[in-house]
Amino acid sequence: MVTVLYRQRHGYDVRIYTKDHPPAHAHVWKGDKNLQINLMTFEVSDIRGYNSREIRQIRKLVADNNVLLLDVWKALHETGN
Repeated sequence: MVTVLYRQRHGYDVRIYTKDHPPAHAHVWKGDKNLQINLMTFEVSDIRGYNSREIRQIRKLVADNNVLLLDVWKALHETGN
């Protein structure tokens, strides 16, 4: 697991797991809350504990850092790591 964005806006950690499956996605944690977000479509899944306002904040955070997040995903998954 790589924490790409640590304690970003509103305290979110954005992580990409090294041994994860396609499609390109990240896991967003804050305390015991977490969700997965697709890095291409910004669709969320496996939502645990977040409300709709927080989900909007997370989508914006991921959209604002999308190039970085996709670069990290590709580096971790397209090289066979």
